[in-house]
Amino acid sequence: MGEIEAPAMGRGQAERGELDGGPLVRVAGVAGLAFVAGVVLQNGVLLAGNPQPDAPLEEIVDFYRDGGGRIGVAVGLVALNIVLLLCFASGIAERISAVPRARIAGRAGFGAAVLLGGAFLTTTALQAVLTTRVDELADAGLVQVIWDLHGSAFSMSATGLAAVLVFFALGSLLGADLVPRWTAILALVGSGLLVAAGALAAPSVDGGPGLYLQLGGFVTWLVFLVVASLRLLRR
Repeated sequence: MGEIEAPAMGRGQAERGELDGGPLVRVAGVAGLAFVAGVVLQNGVLLAGNPQPDAPLEEIVDFYRDGGGRIGVAVGLVALNIVLLLCFASGIAERISAVPRARIAGRAGFGAAVLLGGAFLTTTALQAVLTTRVDELADAGLVQVIWDLHGSAFSMSATGLAAVLVFFALGSLLGADLVPRWTAILALVGSGLLVAAGALAAPSVDGGPGLYLQLGGFVTWLVFLVVASLRLLRR
């Protein structure tokens, strides 16, 4: 006689187990929440009072001259945040890839997360230079140039963040069920804001609407991170 087909309930349980992705997704959930905490600490505490892109040169120099210690800690914290980001992204990609029709979205989302990590490292490297060489750069008249490079690189990083949100949100909508539907749709809206912010990188060097678009998209990113991480922990 042929093989006996597994009962429907058994197959459903197996599929759910496959979608759970094992312990990796739970580790990714912890990493996602830790990443959010690190970002809040870095930007809300250590870099509090960060000058606006169009700030006077004297304000920029004073900020990096007087806040060298805490800015140095913020720069160092990025190394940990990048690891946490990639751990979170790998768990999300693993979960999405368990759904055949969403597999490409998972792979593309992880690739976008790698791109985003590189963008974060670029902006952080420029901050490290400002922190350690602000007086020499001021004497050479180069602070404004480095600051503008930092601002434009930060604006362009919005493109990488938009790609992460788009692909992970699509993966969820295609069956991976990473986040509730409203969160996935919100992420798609946020990614649109981020793309617009990246396109406005040039005028954003002197301030402008691109910064507000990027802030809106970034808040959406944090919401997606928290909701997705909690979902992963409950799997």
